[in-house]
Amino acid sequence: MKFYHLGIKAKDVNQSLQFYCDILGLKIIETVVIMEKKFYFVGNESFQIEIEGGNQGDTQANAGTMTGLNHIGLVVEDIQSLAKRFKENGVKLLFEPLQPRPDRWTTFVQDPDGVLIQLIQYV
Repeated sequence: MKFYHLGIKAKDVNQSLQFYCDILGLKIIETVVIMEKKFYFVGNESFQIEIEGGNQGDTQANAGTMTGLNHIGLVVEDIQSLAKRFKENGVKLLFEPLQPRPDRWTTFVQDPDGVLIQLIQYV
């Protein structure tokens, strides 16, 4: 068994694609139409995120008040540069990158739909 992808329902697919591709730096790997609905797979050689449009009446998940999936953790090469790119694009960091352990730096951001993403740089 190996990890394939994680699925996200987006209120605004274009805004999510901009976040994951233009800001985070992933690429659109594939676009699939299933039952007349588009699904976008963005990622790299290590993982993929499936983005689909939400349905009218859907409610936004809130990682702070729910159980279940809480966040995605991604290993990055340069957390300081990525944090700067997020801020330049109006994406708020939950806190400035910090070093909670001697071997890593970390911070969190939220995607346009509130999905928490932990960024980790090993040093």
